[in-house]
Amino acid sequence: MLAAAATPGIAGCVIAQHPVAVADRTYCLDYMLAGSGLRVVVELDGFAFHSSRTAFVYDRIRQNDLTSLGFVVLRFSYDAIRDDTARCVAQLQAVLSDDPTLAAHLIANPIVPVPDDMTPNLLGLATPPAQTVRPQPDYFDHVRQRMDLGPLRLCQREAMASLANYYRRGGINAACVMSVGAGKTALGVAAALAFTRRRALIVTPGRVIRGTFATALDPGTAGNALYTLRGGPLIAGCRPPRVKVLDSGAGPIRSVSRDELLSTEIVVTNFHALSANGGDSGLLAKLNPNDIDFIVIDEAHIAAAESYQQLFDHFPHARRLLMSACFTRADGKTVAADVVYRYRLIDSITDGHAKHLRAHRFTPDVEETTYEIIWPSGDREEIIGKQALLEVMQDERKLARITATSEEPIRRVMQTVRQCLNMQHDVLAPVRPRVLFAALGQHHAEQVARIANDHGIPCATLHHSMSDASIAATRARFEAESGNLQGIVQLKMLGQGYDLPAITVVVPMRPYGSFGEFYQFLGRGIRIIHHPALIGRDDRQHLDVVYHGELGLDDHLETLRLENDMDPRPTDADQFGDAPVPDLSNFGTAPSGNQSAQNPDAVVLAEQGDTPQQFLHDLEQVEARREERELHTLAQRYADYAATRPNPRSFEEFVAVIRSTHG
Repeated sequence: MLAAAATPGIAGCVIAQHPVAVADRTYCLDYMLAGSGLRVVVELDGFAFHSSRTAFVYDRIRQNDLTSLGFVVLRFSYDAIRDDTARCVAQLQAVLSDDPTLAAHLIANPIVPVPDDMTPNLLGLATPPAQTVRPQPDYFDHVRQRMDLGPLRLCQREAMASLANYYRRGGINAACVMSVGAGKTALGVAAALAFTRRRALIVTPGRVIRGTFATALDPGTAGNALYTLRGGPLIAGCRPPRVKVLDSGAGPIRSVSRDELLSTEIVVTNFHALSANGGDSGLLAKLNPNDIDFIVIDEAHIAAAESYQQLFDHFPHARRLLMSACFTRADGKTVAADVVYRYRLIDSITDGHAKHLRAHRFTPDVEETTYEIIWPSGDREEIIGKQALLEVMQDERKLARITATSEEPIRRVMQTVRQCLNMQHDVLAPVRPRVLFAALGQHHAEQVARIANDHGIPCATLHHSMSDASIAATRARFEAESGNLQGIVQLKMLGQGYDLPAITVVVPMRPYGSFGEFYQFLGRGIRIIHHPALIGRDDRQHLDVVYHGELGLDDHLETLRLENDMDPRPTDADQFGDAPVPDLSNFGTAPSGNQSAQNPDAVVLAEQGDTPQQFLHDLEQVEARREERELHTLAQRYADYAATRPNPRSFEEFVAVIRSTHG
């Protein structure tokens, strides 16, 4: 305020923490500005220390005492300085202008920026309007008093401030466009806690993201957003919210009662569960319009606005937060909401939340790659070129049977993938790098997985026709450090919202009709790996994008570059575009004498044909699994600890103490 109101020369007139004795009391003034005849006292009143009855009486006695000694007293609250800075500066200048010494330093027509270091006051800005719900003290009122935004990343805190200002002005339909890896899940959790009065609804497009939010809200899981953020607990001293996680399967949605829903503070589900095909068993049929007053929509770019209109119409007074990593929806239209905050991929890379990108383009000798579909009758249908592939992708029957006519391009791509994994293995040790493939259909996925295994990359397929148990088992073998898979070939399974930072190579073996869908696939490997052994080495973490030049992906990479001002310098020409395909015909001989590069992390015992592949754990994988189980146990103990302490230590400190005292 003073910097906006006056020149730096006024500093000689300012005394901080000046003691003043009045009768039997001594007051310590926040600031005194001493002029030639005027003494101005500036008091900064925080609500936390000036809101009780005792403080109310004391402040008035204090002000009267100071006035009796001839001081001019100005009082400014935190909210007034942050939300009406220009008026506060004008009031200060009006008083200082009465003294010639102080007036000589005043700035005419001052520029008054809002202070950068003043985060929003959640008590004043985040509380929803009471007229939309029945006013009653509840869980969220308590959380808002204890909520600490410090553990959030800077971009998440900035987004929270933007949302608070938007909702305070009466806005209802907010959007945050945040890069993959920036932390949309933690932002969604923080927003639900800060901007809800009665009950929040988190809607995801599918099971993967629904599971991500379920983990983030589960206090007994390592990596939850409530107590185990890297900067410390988000809601220290508060119990976790009561959460109901629902799916669209016949059991959970149909069996849940309205009373069960009303006993929760946050409901997490996927979009398909809302109406349950228009029946009476859907989530919307069990909730009244005022049961939900805050809605979080994740990956909002993949759904047309019409698809969500029923949800918004059912809860007309509920404020909304639409989150997406893309600037446009999958259908090419802009996000149908008021974008209050943007955080681009280049920002995420710069801030150390995302890996650097490195593209490897395989350029085939022929202009167009040929695929074929073999029908049960034995008839063959030839598919040539990107456009024909895009048309086939609209027909699930054809997709399930399509394979590449020649395996040589896949093998050439796989050589580059193997080389990338070898490089990543040395850079990221002890973290085991993973590779994620995207295939056209089930037969194509099996073809890619077989070739990956031929190149020493333990790999399996993942598709919706598998049982839930098989999907869970395959994911566990891929995701856990103690697992035995280094690669997964997936069919629209591990898309938007899937979070496994150990994925350091992504291989799109199919075309993408929209940039958004392509960007989401790349995003599965963009998140930075946080591991104690890698501290200080974030700049060495790369995401290798290996792709076939004839699948039409160059345009999408160019869009990614232009959207994020990622224009490579001439010396960085290998960042995007062609990369030499290595000659690994003698694969098995470790480069530069590095013995670890010649063997995959799991020992593979494989027989070709119909015999399933078997994998053996080594000692390192067994130890890694033990540590994973221990970490989840510690997370549950820490949740009990943090929920009962107003100022708990961080999760990392808690783990260190437990391990040092108990072994």
